[in-house]
Amino acid sequence: MLLHMLHQLPDLGILAIVLVAITGLAMLAPYIGRHVLRLSRNDERDNAAFDGYKAIMSMIGVVLAFSLVQANNNLHEVDGTVAKEAAATSSTDRVLLRIGKPEFAALRPALAKFGQSVITDEWPLLANGARSQLTEDAYTALSRGVRAISPDDARQQSMYGELLKDIDDVSDLREQTIADSDYALPEFFWVTTTGLLVVAFVLAGLTSCELGRTVGVGAPAAAVALLLAFVMIVDLPFEGQTSVSPRAIQAALTINAHRQ
Repeated sequence: MLLHMLHQLPDLGILAIVLVAITGLAMLAPYIGRHVLRLSRNDERDNAAFDGYKAIMSMIGVVLAFSLVQANNNLHEVDGTVAKEAAATSSTDRVLLRIGKPEFAALRPALAKFGQSVITDEWPLLANGARSQLTEDAYTALSRGVRAISPDDARQQSMYGELLKDIDDVSDLREQTIADSDYALPEFFWVTTTGLLVVAFVLAGLTSCELGRTVGVGAPAAAVALLLAFVMIVDLPFEGQTSVSPRAIQAALTINAHRQ
């Protein structure tokens, strides 16, 4: 829920909130330990706690680095599927126009309607992993229209087979995009990361509140915060400023509209 709320903000807003929150809590922890919990100064405890803090932060950094690679790969994979869907849409329009039978060319507006419905009706729903019935109906009308027409000669028959393949590709790639909308790091990842951060903050609270130690606590926290913010930004492929865009499909529709 928190991640969905953060994705209402621009990327820099997410980065700023996460950076300030985690770094601030880490640097505030030694002062809470000294002035709120009334922990006395103890050099042995301070050194042991700081060593443990650094180990935990290193562990979190490694986990976040691998998670960032995975989330970024997921984002690019979905983007690649959308590009293929746009290419299949363009190929379908080209065959409809060049197959040489007016009934097929008359279906080009139906293809354009379907493509526009993907952008305007279905795309906003993908953030919740949902599909649009309006888009489904538009595709059904297009598919039935294509299958209701018979080619006249061998040339048209050959192109008709290509057309059917393109129509099926458009459907399959759309279904793949809908399925990919559920891409996200598992909830257990966030629980584990939060737990590790809590342990790190507790250890930070056991260190001394001198300026040098506080800066030493804040620097690793800032690095972890940056990695965590980047993971949050790219984790959900259809939410936030850095997300998969339907621009490729819109570009294909624009090219289709000018094809003669």
